[in-house]
Amino acid sequence: MSKVETTAEVEKVNPHVKELQKKYAPDKRTAIFNITVVEKGSSLVVRGEVTSSEAKKELLGQFGADKKEIVDSVEILPSENLGDKTWGIITVSVANMRVDPAERAELASQTLMGTVVRLWKKKNGYAYIQTPDKYLGWADEDQLHRVTSKEADEWNSAKKVFATTLYDVVRQQPTVNAYPVCDVAGGDVFKNFGKSGEWIKVGLADGRAGYIQKSSTIDFADWGATLHPVADNIERTGKNLMGVPYLWGGTSIKGVDCSGFTKTVFLLNGQLLNRDASQQVNEGAAVEPGKNFENLRKGDLVFFGTKADGTKPEHIVHVGIYLANREFIHSSGLNGRVAVNSFDPASPIFSDYNLNRFVRARRVIAGGDVKVR
Repeated sequence: MSKVETTAEVEKVNPHVKELQKKYAPDKRTAIFNITVVEKGSSLVVRGEVTSSEAKKELLGQFGADKKEIVDSVEILPSENLGDKTWGIITVSVANMRVDPAERAELASQTLMGTVVRLWKKKNGYAYIQTPDKYLGWADEDQLHRVTSKEADEWNSAKKVFATTLYDVVRQQPTVNAYPVCDVAGGDVFKNFGKSGEWIKVGLADGRAGYIQKSSTIDFADWGATLHPVADNIERTGKNLMGVPYLWGGTSIKGVDCSGFTKTVFLLNGQLLNRDASQQVNEGAAVEPGKNFENLRKGDLVFFGTKADGTKPEHIVHVGIYLANREFIHSSGLNGRVAVNSFDPASPIFSDYNLNRFVRARRVIAGGDVKVR
């Protein structure tokens, strides 16, 4: 949070900074507007970072009205020390994104092989990146290939394949006995260099190449175009992830938190959801569940937390996927893994805890039809 400081004490939040934060970075998970103001006698030292010249101009203009000398120490990202390579392409099956540039820092999210990310700055061997869903975090520089804007466009326009299998390996030769080039997680993306029998030759952004079985992929152009989420497939994908360990910050088949699980399931079915439960709760359309959840359909998202009460706003902390017969599948710290629970007190997998904290449901599958593609 941006604050006004003197050499002796910290004062109230500066109203100019607070107002502009709401405008340019209402959600700090997906936007950058980090500003600190230090009062030194008749001067104001404004320092920090933003991602647009418009934000900086408006910020300094606000302080100009205070008739004090302004010392401008605001950097417009991306940082100049990145040069012209202000984009990156992920080169490991799953790259971790942390809240700070350190291995010991909390895991915030993950991103997958072949994803093009925006680079904003670097520090201690880490790059501050932003994924296509706008999520921000620090990733190991060694796990991405830095590129120019032109090179990022070339990657985006190249013919590629999307890994639909949960686990696989890119091999040095088109045979199951060949040594690996890299492991593969569901949702990874590679350049497509053409078929070789039942294999496809694929390329990574850092120049490595190898072979993956054709049955493990689809053309990337089909993702989101001919590959659409339908209820039976959402259930099938979710249940194929049963037993995957709960991992705070995880958004891949190697480990998932609650919203990472729903995000991964829908990603593998052609739909990109936002990262966190508190963001996913604003997607799709609201569904009134009914007294016994009879109005819900397979594939609806179910949200948990605390309902709005008087002056207290609604607080969403957990999400799962509704199946049928009052059952839902989710990744829970209580279960320690992806598992199915029930809202039905007569069920052996009944979860009284989750029934009591159920808040609402959203329908994110267009049409909601139960069909198998």
